[in-house]
Amino acid sequence: MIIARYLIKEVSHALLAVTLVLLLVFLSNQLVRFLGYAASGKIAASAVLHIMGFEVSFLLALLLPLGLYLGIVSTYGRLYADNELRAMQASGLGMLKLVQITISLACVVTAIVLVLTLWINPLIAAQKDKLISQGLTSGNVLDNLEPGRFQSSGDENRIFYVEGITRNHHQARNLFVAEQKNAASDETGNAWTVLSAAKGYQVTDPVSKDSFVVAEDGYRYEGTPGQNAYKIIQFKKYAVRIPDQTMEMQHQAQEMIPTHILWQHYFRDVRNAAELQWRISMPLSVLLLALLAIPLSHVRPRQSRYISLFPAILIYVVYVEMLFVARDWVEQKTVSVGIGLWWVHGILVLLIAMAFIWQCSFVRKNQ
Repeated sequence: MIIARYLIKEVSHALLAVTLVLLLVFLSNQLVRFLGYAASGKIAASAVLHIMGFEVSFLLALLLPLGLYLGIVSTYGRLYADNELRAMQASGLGMLKLVQITISLACVVTAIVLVLTLWINPLIAAQKDKLISQGLTSGNVLDNLEPGRFQSSGDENRIFYVEGITRNHHQARNLFVAEQKNAASDETGNAWTVLSAAKGYQVTDPVSKDSFVVAEDGYRYEGTPGQNAYKIIQFKKYAVRIPDQTMEMQHQAQEMIPTHILWQHYFRDVRNAAELQWRISMPLSVLLLALLAIPLSHVRPRQSRYISLFPAILIYVVYVEMLFVARDWVEQKTVSVGIGLWWVHGILVLLIAMAFIWQCSFVRKNQ
């Protein structure tokens, strides 16, 4: 059908445009955050692109439902404002046929989101966790240092500075390390150890696998700022243990669990139940939001084509926030697993029914 192909093409173009813009916005925000981690020494700069690549799949699973929703509202709103949809309806395009055309495209997007949430994203989350655990994001501490700049360690207890560093990041020149002592082992809670050395490098103990920064030809100062009681030690070689540093992970442990494992333990752990319901909610939201977008896109003659975007965005924000709240309630055992996240979708179904009833009554009044 020519009309069906035309509508699907217009909505698809809007879907791709909205999703691409939103993806770039969210990726830019994530990039700034990860660059901040890299600048503070929490992750290696070489790992930023790897992590950003992992974020694309998770963002697409969240943004595709919104992209289709806004694509339908904006496209149908424009067609209503230009009287194109009314001309199509006069030519025999009924509401039921419009719903069928919209749902056919929504089913394609639903399938994509379903594959992402149920299979691809858990695998990617596991790979990201493996990347972090293998130390690519912490690795050699010298990889995270930028010459001529003071940088803190991942646990915020050490300050590093190097004047120069070799191209392969294996050795630093004029190394400075300031470490605050543990308050439990110090009466003042403000004692520092300052180390200054001509050069330094990192080694890993073959037995314990602990990482050490080895400084050569330098001095070690111990004391509390503002007090005269301090020690100065000259050394030929001194090693500073670097504790394991891992970036605060965005994804919970449940997000790495395969879907079939979540199903097997669905009634044993509320966190697994909440995660599985969340994964199902994403593709389900595609269909529900696509249905809601049809009556919301209805624009009266001579009205702006963008008039329905504000209520549509407001409904989406409330809907998603309610899903997040419902997920937390399931994990905290505030609501039962049987109720879970389904009550949020039930409210949206009622809203869809009310919106269609309102549109049908409005059409009848104006016929």
